Amino acid sequence: MNYNVTNLKNDFNNIKCLPMFEIEVINQETSEKDFIIFDIEIQKNTLCASHVGLTRKEEKSQKIAFKKIALDPFYSLDHHLNELHDICINAILQSDFYILTE
Repeated sequence: MNYNVTNLKNDFNNIKCLPMFEIEVINQETSEKDFIIFDIEIQKNTLCASHVGLTRKEEKSQKIAFKKIALDPFYSLDHHLNELHDICINAILQSDFYILTE
């Protein structure tokens, strides 16, 4: 199906739930379960996920702070969200702070 960027933005604005990813992780320093929350928003023609660091050390790191993808009118919003979620998961895996619980 062919979408356009305006339709993708409208679909995003009509989401009934909070636009965020909540990913369960284990803190590598404390071995405690925690959740990384990425707030999702659209900036111009880009779907963005931002995470505020939970510690000073994490705040200084840019590994999982901000991820983004360009909106492509040939794909659905669901496809874009899944792709952005995968990027966020990979950022967590590459960080020095957390491991996934799964």
